[in-house]
Amino acid sequence: MPTGASGRARVRARGIAAHVRIGAAVFACDVEEVSGAGAFLRTDHRAQAGEAVEVDLVKPGGRKPLHIRGRVARVVDRGTGRRPGIDVEFLAIAAEEQRRLAAWIEELQLPEIPSVEDEPLEITPVAAHPATPAAEADSPQTARMMVQIKGLLLEMDDLRDQVRLREVEVEELRRQLATAERLLGRRGQ
Repeated sequence: MPTGASGRARVRARGIAAHVRIGAAVFACDVEEVSGAGAFLRTDHRAQAGEAVEVDLVKPGGRKPLHIRGRVARVVDRGTGRRPGIDVEFLAIAAEEQRRLAAWIEELQLPEIPSVEDEPLEITPVAAHPATPAAEADSPQTARMMVQIKGLLLEMDDLRDQVRLREVEVEELRRQLATAERLLGRRGQ
C-alpha cells in the first residue's frame, strides 16, 4: 500500500469525498486512499506538482468536513490501466482536525461489512416470541438483519454525501453565474 510523505501507511478511504480548491478552481472528487500525511484524490482536474491545495474531506453522514491545507505532490495522468488523480501532501492541519482524521483512519482500518443486498430479510413479529433467551438473540438471522441495517445506514450516508457534493457543485455554479452576470452588466453599461 502506498505511503504518505512522512511514511505513514495509507488506507482505502471508503466513501470519503473531497471538496478541493486549487487556485481559482473548485471541484469535488473521491478520495481513494488517506493517511495522516496525505491522500490520493481521483480526479480528471488538471493540476501541477507543487501547487497549493485546500481540501475539505467529507465522511458519509458526517456533519463537519475536515479542512486541510497541502500541496500537490504528484499528478497521475490517465493511461492504460490507470485512473487519473492527484497525490496531495498535507502541510497544515489544526490539532482538532488531526485528531478527527486519526479517528477516521482508525475506523477505515476496521473490516468492511459484507453486502447482503440479495438475501431476503425474514421478519417475525416480536409478539410471537415469548421472552427470547440471550443465545437466540445472537442467532444468525439476527446477525444478518443487523448487517442489513448497517448496510442500509451506510448506503443512506453515501446518498447524503452525494447530495452534499451536488450542493457544493451547485453553489460553485451559482458563484460563476453571479460573476458572469456582473461582468456582463459592466460591459452593457
